Amino acid sequence: EQQQLMQAIDGRIVELCLDQNGTHVVQHLLACFMPASTDSIFFAVAENIMQVAHHPHGLCVLKKCISKAKLNEQYYNLLLACLAQHAVDLVQSPYGNYAMQHALEEWPGEGCNPIFCNLRGRILQLSLQKFSSNVVEKLLSSAPAPMQRAFIDELCAGDKTMDLVNSNYGHYVVKRALEVADYPQVQVLLSALQDAVTQLSNRRLRARWEKVMSIGTARLGQPNQKLGRHEGQQMRRDA
Repeated sequence: EQQQLMQAIDGRIVELCLDQNGTHVVQHLLACFMPASTDSIFFAVAENIMQVAHHPHGLCVLKKCISKAKLNEQYYNLLLACLAQHAVDLVQSPYGNYAMQHALEEWPGEGCNPIFCNLRGRILQLSLQKFSSNVVEKLLSSAPAPMQRAFIDELCAGDKTMDLVNSNYGHYVVKRALEVADYPQVQVLLSALQDAVTQLSNRRLRARWEKVMSIGTARLGQPNQKLGRHEGQQMRRDA
């Protein structure tokens, strides 16, 4: 019966994913059917991942696929390759960024190494943007220690620090970096930011940055302290 139903929708899976009613059907199939019966869903989503990920209803299906892939290496490898290939585009998407965040939550640490590698070298620029800055925060929390240090090093690049300080979203990323960085990197990051923050003419923005930097200053008083990945309440972005 499962195979008969899947055959009936074959060729229309993406259409159903993007439909306000069809999306619930596809998600229900993923939840209830045996993995072998849902191959066509995973293959269709992977083949059309940009179309699915950029759509609010498609996003729901993609997130369900990501969660189910934890238990199936074939699905995991398939989706990971697609997400990594389009990582730079997806993290900047109003909907795609949520798919990337979900993958980082479901496949933490080295499980997302291809994604980490494809975003490396772009961390500072992505930290300046509304949607991608959310993903950067998640990267800092989920990446293995060597990759995490490399990401934070990018935030300390001296010639771009002023861009970071003048942005509307950079302080969220830096706050997270100061929470998870090791002691030497806290020192380096604070040093890189200090001059740029003092040059800010916007008093409100300067006060915001001073509050963020106080997190690092407090940690310097306790050099052995390192917050857990999920500790600390994240400041909420304005809508």
